[in-house]
Amino acid sequence: MVSLLANRADLKVIRGTAGGDLIAAAAAAHAQVIIVARHNPGNLDAVDPALAQAACMSIVALAPDGASACLHTLSSEASRLEDVSAEEILGVLTASSPVRLA
Repeated sequence: MVSLLANRADLKVIRGTAGGDLIAAAAAAHAQVIIVARHNPGNLDAVDPALAQAACMSIVALAPDGASACLHTLSSEASRLEDVSAEEILGVLTASSPVRLA
């Protein structure tokens, strides 16, 4: 499956992660989407324990002078894909995220 996605000019496939840290690997690659292979893809904890822990957190960021603040709400949503073709994966990514795939 990865080889099908790797053939696209608008996608960059990187094998492995920075010490198993998906966020660090994605940031280093300037990625908007992470695709991984896991035995239990529906279990976020099996995909990445740190992401699972952060999935329902909120962060209030305050300006040092107290003049402004911002609430960042993190959330996790999972959708099972019945069709695991490259076309289906690209279709759901395009439909559900701000990722621009040409």
